Amino acid sequence: MLAITVDFDADIPVYRQIADGIRALIARGDLEHDDELPSVRQLGRNVGVNQNTVARAYRILADEGLVHMRQGQSVRVVIPDHAPESDSADEQEHRRLRDLISRWVLAGRDRAGIESIFADALDGFFDDPEKAGK
Repeated sequence: MLAITVDFDADIPVYRQIADGIRALIARGDLEHDDELPSVRQLGRNVGVNQNTVARAYRILADEGLVHMRQGQSVRVVIPDHAPESDSADEQEHRRLRDLISRWVLAGRDRAGIESIFADALDGFFDDPEKAGK
């Protein structure tokens, strides 16, 4: 069973939380190439959400190339090549990160607070599987 939790009170949509959780499991190596994911019905039941919500999360992951979906068949993990990111992909991620930092600064956080958030997130990602999916 996948260790995915969702926060129904969070600003992040539930389908995104599910996709983020699965993405984190793949990144940490808890899910490997060709591992079978639960059916949308089964994961929906386990997480307590509608199966359409899970299907939307799976479609996001499929669009990212992290899972392979085929009607009537299981959803399987696809580990992408570990080729270095292109410069344009790095630039896009850098922009997204700067946008996030900007929102935090506008919300009143200072540099130390933001560094603390990143440190906690990195520690949770690499050290605590339960936190990685949040």
